[in-house]
Amino acid sequence: PKPVEVEETVEVQKSAEVQKAVEEKEAAVVVAQQQEEVAKEEAQIAEEQDAEKSVEAPKAVTIISAPPEESDTAIFEMELVYFDYDKSEITQDFAEVIQKNFEWIVENPDVQIQLEGHCDERGTNEYNLALGERRAKAVFDYLVDLGANPSQFTMVSFGEERPAVPYSNEIAWGKNRRVEFTRL
Repeated sequence: PKPVEVEETVEVQKSAEVQKAVEEKEAAVVVAQQQEEVAKEEAQIAEEQDAEKSVEAPKAVTIISAPPEESDTAIFEMELVYFDYDKSEITQDFAEVIQKNFEWIVENPDVQIQLEGHCDERGTNEYNLALGERRAKAVFDYLVDLGANPSQFTMVSFGEERPAVPYSNEIAWGKNRRVEFTRL
């Protein structure tokens, strides 16, 4: 009976060691998952902080289309045109922005520009698409009145679908009511 007892004791010890190893591995997995969750939360917080900073970002967008050695017009800066709530009329401040953009456009007659109308999230999708279209058309008409070649432009409305700032507050809404100039 004694030899059998020793074997059983050894097996029980091995089983306990295996169980302990399994528990340690499971604990390590739980710790790794918790660390991953913490890292995700920290990344999300950093992203939200970056987004908050972008609310106060400048109004200009730099568009790069070709290496500078290939084209003198490769890099240019077009400022955005912003609108009041539920409006498509161009204010004096943004008439000056359009004038600056116009000057670059007439110096580069081979460039095609897409005027993209945007809205904030308030209102129905259908209404916002129509409002975005009116905003793009208002900028187009202003450019043509200044003397721009109409064939250089296309217009599109994205309504509320492409917010510049994904928050629901006055600052974000103000940044989302815009027309962007995109080089095609």
